[in-house]
Amino acid sequence: MHKVRISGVGCCLMDRIYDKVDFTSELFRKYLSKKPGDGGLEPGKLTFEEELERFSGDSFETEILPKLTDGRKADKENIGGPCIVALINAAQIAYKESEVFFYGCRGDKEVGRDLMQKLSQTPVDLSHYRIERSSETASTSVLSDPNFDNGHGERTFVNTIGASWHYLPEEIDESFYDSDICVFGGTALVPCIHQGLSGMLKIVKEKGHLTIVNTVYDFLNEKENPSQRWPMGDGDEAYRFIDLLIVDHEEALRLSGCQDIPSAISFFAEKEVGAVLVTNGARDVYLWADSTLFGKVPMHTMPVSAAVGKALKEGRKGDSTGCGDNFAGGVIASLARQIAASPNPSKKGENEWNNDENTPSLVERAGERLLDLIESTKWGIVSGGFACFYYGGTYIEKKEGEKLTLLQELYDQY
Repeated sequence: MHKVRISGVGCCLMDRIYDKVDFTSELFRKYLSKKPGDGGLEPGKLTFEEELERFSGDSFETEILPKLTDGRKADKENIGGPCIVALINAAQIAYKESEVFFYGCRGDKEVGRDLMQKLSQTPVDLSHYRIERSSETASTSVLSDPNFDNGHGERTFVNTIGASWHYLPEEIDESFYDSDICVFGGTALVPCIHQGLSGMLKIVKEKGHLTIVNTVYDFLNEKENPSQRWPMGDGDEAYRFIDLLIVDHEEALRLSGCQDIPSAISFFAEKEVGAVLVTNGARDVYLWADSTLFGKVPMHTMPVSAAVGKALKEGRKGDSTGCGDNFAGGVIASLARQIAASPNPSKKGENEWNNDENTPSLVERAGERLLDLIESTKWGIVSGGFACFYYGGTYIEKKEGEKLTLLQELYDQY
């Protein structure tokens, strides 16, 4: 069986996770944002370390962080970032059907070396993850309040972009564009890639492959134009090259400029996005599609996992960091498994591919078998839910297939 090649570019960083930070405390409220884009903290949103320091007049590392965490060290340091966390989950689920590659940039100081050591324990190929020796590796301090939102939990993020400032579209070779599935994950935290998004997406589509964009809170555009909707990278042109857009509630509203999710999905449909998934924490997931790949899926919602909710109420807890990223990874894995199971119209044998230039592209094969967005959403939902059972976004397996076995139980219950 031909393995589906998944390649992703975007955000990869070190998460420093601090649990049990009280978002209702007087101290936390001191650093709360007063208006959009001012650099202050907001539950569920991201700001940059430099902007928070400018907003407050305090040093983040020596004053703000020690105050909010009572001076303790991070409860956990883990692999973070919307692209790499999604890719790791996809590789763990679809380990038999796929090969997964990450394209990005890191520093070579202590944080970068620690991050690489953790990444080496995952099934993602890092041969395209280059080193920028003069820069720090991107990192995020994740402040988590498990009691926020009636016990559903929430996080706020303080990010340092570091080496990600230096990663350029022209550094990405043809192997990325020749992948069956190309993932653009959290590119707002890799500014030059974000600004080249439409051109990169267009190349993938011209080659007939599947494009997935999963977003992150775009603080740079929020700061620049807090009253305007965020652009998709370098502008609206990018939308028509996106087969599947995965966003959370806040990102959907800010990207579309709409006041509610149905209106936001209508906006994305008008911009010719093929399919849309919108997550909203512990609330229902919205989905919609109208494309050659997915067919017509009327706008509707699917609930989060009741089994996960029950376990959390009974006291099983990690934190909610990485739930959305793992959701995206579950969706990607399901799509890869569906593609791997699709017969090749020019096949030599059952499920066997010709590896010559006449092999049909993914889009050409889609006419025979539509991809099932609802099935993929189920795997996203149980993946996002399972992330609540451990600290940090990334689950490190002790053996291949371990996470799939755990997720399969949740999927069967769902």
